[in-house]
Amino acid sequence: MSQSTLILECTEADLRKAGELIRAGQLVVFPTETVYGLGANALDPQACRKIFQAKGRPVDNPLIVHLSSLEEIPAYTQKVTDIHRKLMERCMPGPITFVLPKVPEIPDIVTAGLSTVAIRIPSLEEARRLISYAGVPIAAPSANLSGEPSPTTFEMAYHAMAGRVAAIVKGRMCEVGLESSVIRIDKNRLELLRPGYVTFETLLELGKEFGLDVIDLSQVSQEKPLSPGTKYTHYKPKASVYLFSSLEDILNPLITIPSSTRILCTKQSGSKETFDKIVALNIETVVFENTQDYARHLFFQFHRADREGINTVLAFYPPPEGIGLALRNRLIKASGGRFV
Repeated sequence: MSQSTLILECTEADLRKAGELIRAGQLVVFPTETVYGLGANALDPQACRKIFQAKGRPVDNPLIVHLSSLEEIPAYTQKVTDIHRKLMERCMPGPITFVLPKVPEIPDIVTAGLSTVAIRIPSLEEARRLISYAGVPIAAPSANLSGEPSPTTFEMAYHAMAGRVAAIVKGRMCEVGLESSVIRIDKNRLELLRPGYVTFETLLELGKEFGLDVIDLSQVSQEKPLSPGTKYTHYKPKASVYLFSSLEDILNPLITIPSSTRILCTKQSGSKETFDKIVALNIETVVFENTQDYARHLFFQFHRADREGINTVLAFYPPPEGIGLALRNRLIKASGGRFV
């Protein structure tokens, strides 16, 4: 698959052009606050099929449908309750996706044959303007080859999708850096299907406010995915990824550290004494201020490691609090659950 790819900026004229391409059945890569998305007209089955072809994505993995405003949601969903509406008004636009019953106009290829559709409204203004100019909902998974790290910079998106899409919109580095949290409401339960920037603790607070039990289903194996990003191996660089819970684990004398290794950690990963010992080992170490900074740069660091020929990445496995839960989810998938 190879075609000429147009590079567009986040100007009004270029966003209009990107919207026209989407409406005409073409693929367009565009930035959001989470990751760069690979977009197609969500009402056009042929256009959506191109997404799966460009990514090499299994067709039983549903897509997220992106809208520009809350007012558009009734046109593409049904059985939306007052609780749904109140929660969406509280959380959207933002890095969160709601799984809702779909209308027949949403093709089965978008939902992998499910009766539900995953709906999101990006908080990045340029993304919402593009959707508005397209005049149609945009189905958009992350703009990477299936299984590889999601792109969080224009360079990553270009590296993955140039020649596979009609256009790429050049934006800034994504503010969040991880895919959206995915939730579903089932009767009096708020279910977390995929962790993201909107944390489990935040959902617990919302559940308490609206009288909902909050359940984390993100670690439950799903034979038939209930939402995007929950079944297959994802986020994996070419480098081998191994996890550690504390920098002290790396100093275990039984562990052999290969040449061409890079360590990813936060300032909370170990004591100053341990950091000094790691430095003495002369292993390149990337230290993030906190887990939020770690989350924003994780996929970029995977991409950087591959571009620079790093063979092994040792990545800190953070506690499950806050965005640490989402980080653990991505790290387990990237590493295959391997620890040092």
